[in-house]
Amino acid sequence: MKLLAFGASHRAESYNRKLAKLAAAEAAKLGAEVDFAEYSEFDMPIYNDSGTLEGAPKSVRSFGDRAAKADGIIISSPEYNWSYPGSIKNIIDWTSRIKPNPAAGKTALLMSATTGSRGGILGVSHLKTPLEALQLFVFPKMFPLGHAPDAFTEQNELRDGKQHELFISLIKDYVTFTRNLSNH
Repeated sequence: MKLLAFGASHRAESYNRKLAKLAAAEAAKLGAEVDFAEYSEFDMPIYNDSGTLEGAPKSVRSFGDRAAKADGIIISSPEYNWSYPGSIKNIIDWTSRIKPNPAAGKTALLMSATTGSRGGILGVSHLKTPLEALQLFVFPKMFPLGHAPDAFTEQNELRDGKQHELFISLIKDYVTFTRNLSNH
Protein backbone atom coordinates (compact mmCIF):
# COMPACT_ATOMS: atom_id res chain seq x y z
CA MET A 1 0.00 0.00 0.00
CA LYS A 2 1.28 3.45 -0.93
CA LEU A 3 0.48 6.76 0.71
CA LEU A 4 1.27 10.35 -0.26
CA ALA A 5 1.76 12.63 2.76
CA PHE A 6 2.42 16.34 3.18
CA GLY A 7 2.00 19.26 5.51
CA ALA A 8 0.13 22.02 3.67
CA SER A 9 2.35 24.85 4.83
CA HIS A 10 5.33 26.62 3.31
CA ARG A 11 6.78 27.53 6.70
CA ALA A 12 10.12 25.78 7.30
CA GLU A 13 9.31 24.85 10.91
CA SER A 14 5.64 24.14 10.21
CA TYR A 15 3.76 22.24 12.90
CA ASN A 16 1.69 20.67 10.12
CA ARG A 17 4.82 19.40 8.40
CA LYS A 18 5.91 17.86 11.73
CA LEU A 19 2.50 16.24 12.20
CA ALA A 20 2.44 14.89 8.64
CA LYS A 21 5.99 13.52 9.09
CA LEU A 22 4.91 11.81 12.29
CA ALA A 23 1.87 10.28 10.55
CA ALA A 24 4.07 9.12 7.66
CA ALA A 25 6.49 7.44 10.08
CA GLU A 26 3.67 5.66 11.91
CA ALA A 27 2.08 4.50 8.64
CA ALA A 28 5.47 3.18 7.49
CA LYS A 29 5.73 1.17 10.74
CA LEU A 30 2.45 -0.47 9.69
CA GLY A 31 3.90 -1.50 6.33
CA ALA A 32 2.79 1.39 4.13
CA GLU A 33 5.19 2.82 1.57
CA VAL A 34 5.04 6.58 2.12
CA ASP A 35 5.93 9.29 -0.39
CA PHE A 36 6.50 12.36 1.80
CA ALA A 37 6.27 15.54 -0.26
CA GLU A 38 7.45 19.03 0.52
CA TYR A 39 4.52 21.36 0.00
CA SER A 40 6.58 23.70 -2.19
CA GLU A 41 6.78 20.90 -4.77
CA PHE A 42 3.11 21.58 -5.48
CA ASP A 43 3.34 25.36 -5.97
CA MET A 44 1.02 26.26 -8.85
CA PRO A 45 -0.26 29.45 -10.40
CA ILE A 46 -3.82 30.37 -9.53
CA TYR A 47 -6.23 28.13 -11.40
CA ASN A 48 -8.07 30.08 -14.10
CA ASP A 49 -10.71 27.64 -15.41
CA SER A 50 -9.36 27.60 -18.95
CA GLY A 51 -10.79 24.11 -19.30
CA THR A 52 -7.48 22.67 -20.48
CA LEU A 53 -4.23 21.47 -19.00
CA GLU A 54 -2.27 22.61 -22.04
CA GLY A 55 0.63 24.65 -20.75
CA ALA A 56 -0.06 23.66 -17.14
CA PRO A 57 3.00 23.83 -14.90
CA LYS A 58 4.95 20.66 -14.09
CA SER A 59 3.76 20.86 -10.48
CA VAL A 60 0.18 20.09 -11.60
CA ARG A 61 1.25 16.91 -13.38
CA SER A 62 3.64 16.05 -10.56
CA PHE A 63 0.88 16.18 -7.95
CA GLY A 64 -1.46 14.21 -10.23
CA ASP A 65 1.18 11.55 -10.91
CA ARG A 66 2.03 11.16 -7.24
CA ALA A 67 -1.64 11.01 -6.23
CA ALA A 68 -2.33 8.42 -8.95
CA LYS A 69 0.42 6.16 -7.56
CA ALA A 70 -0.94 6.38 -4.01
CA ASP A 71 -3.79 4.49 -2.39
CA GLY A 72 -4.32 7.32 0.09
CA ILE A 73 -3.27 10.87 0.91
CA ILE A 74 -2.40 12.19 4.36
CA ILE A 75 -2.82 15.96 4.63
CA SER A 76 -1.99 18.05 7.67
CA SER A 77 -3.32 21.53 7.03
CA PRO A 78 -3.05 24.80 8.89
CA GLU A 79 -6.24 26.67 9.63
CA TYR A 80 -6.46 30.17 8.18
CA ASN A 81 -9.41 32.26 9.33
CA TRP A 82 -11.36 29.14 10.35
CA SER A 83 -10.85 27.42 7.01
CA TYR A 84 -8.10 25.78 4.96
CA PRO A 85 -5.40 27.55 2.92
CA GLY A 86 -6.27 28.77 -0.57
CA SER A 87 -3.20 26.96 -1.89
CA ILE A 88 -4.86 23.60 -1.13
CA LYS A 89 -8.03 24.66 -2.95
CA ASN A 90 -5.84 25.66 -5.88
CA ILE A 91 -4.27 22.17 -5.98
CA ILE A 92 -7.75 20.63 -5.83
CA ASP A 93 -9.00 22.85 -8.67
CA TRP A 94 -6.03 22.01 -10.93
CA THR A 95 -6.32 18.30 -10.09
CA SER A 96 -10.00 18.30 -11.02
CA ARG A 97 -8.96 19.00 -14.63
CA ILE A 98 -6.70 15.95 -14.95
CA LYS A 99 -8.26 13.05 -16.86
CA PRO A 100 -8.50 10.36 -15.74
CA ASN A 101 -9.00 11.69 -12.23
CA PRO A 102 -5.87 10.68 -10.26
CA ALA A 103 -7.67 11.00 -6.92
CA ALA A 104 -10.81 8.96 -7.67
CA GLY A 105 -11.26 6.10 -5.26
CA LYS A 106 -8.32 7.05 -3.03
CA THR A 107 -8.60 7.78 0.66
CA ALA A 108 -7.66 10.92 2.57
CA LEU A 109 -6.74 11.48 6.20
CA LEU A 110 -7.09 15.06 7.43
CA MET A 111 -5.18 16.54 10.33
CA SER A 112 -4.34 20.01 11.55
CA ALA A 113 -1.89 21.54 13.99
CA THR A 114 -2.52 25.09 15.17
CA THR A 115 -1.38 27.44 17.89
CA GLY A 116 -4.94 27.85 19.19
CA SER A 117 -6.99 25.54 21.38
CA ARG A 118 -9.32 24.16 18.68
CA GLY A 119 -6.52 22.54 16.69
CA GLY A 120 -7.83 23.56 13.28
CA ILE A 121 -10.83 21.24 13.32
CA LEU A 122 -13.05 23.72 11.47
CA GLY A 123 -10.51 24.13 8.66
CA VAL A 124 -10.16 20.41 8.01
CA SER A 125 -13.91 19.99 8.29
CA HIS A 126 -14.26 22.50 5.44
CA LEU A 127 -11.53 20.74 3.44
CA LYS A 128 -13.54 17.51 3.39
CA THR A 129 -16.08 18.79 0.84
CA PRO A 130 -13.78 19.75 -2.06
CA LEU A 131 -11.75 16.57 -1.51
CA GLU A 132 -14.93 14.54 -1.81
CA ALA A 133 -15.66 16.41 -5.05
CA LEU A 134 -12.38 14.88 -6.30
CA GLN A 135 -13.95 11.50 -5.46
CA LEU A 136 -11.66 10.85 -2.49
CA PHE A 137 -13.00 8.81 0.41
CA VAL A 138 -12.25 11.09 3.36
CA PHE A 139 -11.64 9.11 6.53
CA PRO A 140 -14.39 10.08 9.00
CA LYS A 141 -12.01 10.71 11.93
CA MET A 142 -9.78 13.78 11.86
CA PHE A 143 -6.91 14.79 14.12
CA PRO A 144 -6.90 18.35 15.49
CA LEU A 145 -3.75 19.29 17.43
CA GLY A 146 -4.16 22.45 19.48
CA HIS A 147 -1.41 24.42 21.20
CA ALA A 148 1.06 22.99 18.68
CA PRO A 149 4.09 25.00 19.87
CA ASP A 150 3.99 22.98 23.12
CA ALA A 151 2.64 19.71 21.68
CA PHE A 152 5.89 18.29 20.26
CA THR A 153 8.97 16.99 22.02
CA GLU A 154 12.45 17.89 20.79
CA GLN A 155 12.34 14.62 18.79
CA ASN A 156 9.09 15.81 17.12
CA GLU A 157 6.95 13.23 18.90
CA LEU A 158 3.67 14.15 20.57
CA ARG A 159 4.37 15.17 24.16
CA ASP A 160 1.02 14.20 25.69
CA GLY A 161 0.78 10.41 26.20
CA LYS A 162 -3.00 10.19 25.79
CA GLN A 163 -2.90 12.34 22.67
CA HIS A 164 -0.09 10.16 21.30
CA GLU A 165 -2.20 7.02 21.88
CA LEU A 166 -5.16 8.60 20.08
CA PHE A 167 -2.89 9.58 17.19
CA ILE A 168 -1.42 6.07 16.87
CA SER A 169 -4.91 4.57 16.98
CA LEU A 170 -6.08 6.99 14.28
CA ILE A 171 -3.18 6.10 11.98
CA LYS A 172 -3.83 2.36 12.47
CA ASP A 173 -7.53 2.83 11.71
CA TYR A 174 -6.74 4.92 8.63
CA VAL A 175 -4.23 2.39 7.28
CA THR A 176 -6.79 -0.39 7.78
CA PHE A 177 -9.48 1.71 6.07
CA THR A 178 -7.20 2.36 3.11
CA ARG A 179 -6.09 -1.27 2.85
CA ASN A 180 -9.70 -2.42 2.83
CA LEU A 181 -10.68 0.04 0.09
CA SER A 182 -7.60 -0.60 -2.05
CA ASN A 183 -7.54 -4.39 -1.59
CA HIS A 184 -3.98 -4.43 -0.18
